Amino acid sequence: MALNSAFRAAVEELRTPGMGTENVGPLLYALVRMTRSWRLMEVGLGYTTPFLAKALKDMATEFEADRTLLSTPGRDERKGVLSVDYYRRNHMAILHAIDDYSVQGSSAPKVLETLRHLELDMVVELHDGDYRGMSRKIDPATLPLDLVWFDCGGLIDYVDFIEEFWPLINADGGMLLLHYTYWDVAKHYTGTEPAQLIPNPIANEIKRQQARAGVNAEFEVLSLLEPHKTRQGSVTVIRKLNRSSMVRDAELEEDLKSFDRDVIRPLPKL
Repeated sequence: MALNSAFRAAVEELRTPGMGTENVGPLLYALVRMTRSWRLMEVGLGYTTPFLAKALKDMATEFEADRTLLSTPGRDERKGVLSVDYYRRNHMAILHAIDDYSVQGSSAPKVLETLRHLELDMVVELHDGDYRGMSRKIDPATLPLDLVWFDCGGLIDYVDFIEEFWPLINADGGMLLLHYTYWDVAKHYTGTEPAQLIPNPIANEIKRQQARAGVNAEFEVLSLLEPHKTRQGSVTVIRKLNRSSMVRDAELEEDLKSFDRDVIRPLPKL
């Protein structure tokens, strides 16, 4: 259950330097494993696809091992951190992978062969075609989506995709990850030297909506930047919030009292 040398060697031929996903693949693997995201979607096949599929397979193996551990008598440190209720439920591992194979130079046509070589194709459902309208073709039993990786097209594609698929993302912590959301802009735009990475209009609008919603925001946003790149070097994560995860509009002292905790010094202004 690791991204060992054999796995990395197998996926290397899918890596296309101009696509900028050499660090995103391992990031997606870790995110899926950490957040236990079982129902995945990827738009734009390539280097990242086997990382998502591998995360599902390894997660399923670990899940069964943990379930066995919980049912085995005796003390174990890992038992103390596991939620028994979580392991009473069954989970479907699936990756919906969408591509119309229209991008020149993409490694998408090689992905299925690599998945079969790594014995990962059993958790992947390939959808050949444009993502637009694809939501109607997805088996409702595989919804909602826990994590979506969108790496396709230009600004209008991001708008079209979010309009169609945002409602299908799990309201309880589901995540949408968007690639290339920060642009390297010229000095005359920002008045700074050297040029700075700034949110593109899509990322800016997402952040603006969050800021305007304030404590009532039903999602949170985090952007990860690769400062050594001028393009294809950013990922913005939008995570849906259920009611219990939303911001509580209470200052620290008041909030601590509601949890019956001792009052501490005020938190410094961030």
